[in-house]
Amino acid sequence: MKKIKISKSRYKIKESPVFHAVNYVLLTIIGLLCLLPFLNVIAMALSTANLKVDFWPRGFTWFNFATVFKDVNFFRALGISILVTAFGTALSVLCMYMAAYVLSKQDFPLRKGVMIFFIIVMIFSGGMVPNYIVVNSLGLTRTVWSMIFPSVVQVYNLILIKSYLEGLPKELEESAKIDGASNLRIMFKVILPVSKPCIASVCLFTAVTLWNNYTNALMYLGTEESLYPLSLYILNHIHSTPDPINFTQVDIQKSNIESAMILVSILPILIAYPFVLKFFAKGVTVGSVKG
Repeated sequence: MKKIKISKSRYKIKESPVFHAVNYVLLTIIGLLCLLPFLNVIAMALSTANLKVDFWPRGFTWFNFATVFKDVNFFRALGISILVTAFGTALSVLCMYMAAYVLSKQDFPLRKGVMIFFIIVMIFSGGMVPNYIVVNSLGLTRTVWSMIFPSVVQVYNLILIKSYLEGLPKELEESAKIDGASNLRIMFKVILPVSKPCIASVCLFTAVTLWNNYTNALMYLGTEESLYPLSLYILNHIHSTPDPINFTQVDIQKSNIESAMILVSILPILIAYPFVLKFFAKGVTVGSVKG
């Protein structure tokens, strides 16, 4: 029987320069729409009060940043946020990685049932009142732990890690078992090093979530202002009303100072991002298994 050869070049899609031009224009517009609000915050932070601000500082001044750096309560809230984010991210990623490692095993007997449970929890929530009752019954309210423990397991990130682990070559674990390594040693010494891109991504997602999360503090801390994280401290500052009797220059430039607070508050995440970015590389497991 004669074989029929089909030319691949016949079905090749030609790249259109018009498509690329439209694509670049749309991406540029979207990028500017994301950048302009950030430029406006920078301009507000570097401007004097009672001046219309667009995207360039008017009446350039460092007074707003100087006021922020003199605020002891601001740096206390900054320290709380750093503590919650650092410890919470480490604990959360550790718990999710260990759970994802077990759930990635096809021979785990309760695999399907546990995954269904996690998915149901991710889609449906008990609501604020049941959550508060549980946290309060555990004695975590008005403590810094109330901002960490309720957010330890983030099911979406757990599924990301599980999917990544399922795509790793089985030979990695099999060769380690032949050498006599235990499951715990395989999980941390063999699988974890080649999972750095996924773990780094989940660390970044978790850290950003914990850094920006003010709802847990708002619900569980009550009037414990000494434990307020930076996000809740800035929120309270935005909604505060200046005292008309003791009206000062700080009250006049309230919105400008708040813009400076916002800029300072994003610096820790911006500083940490380049260290995480180097792990965002593909093909980490290439060459790990000998053919």
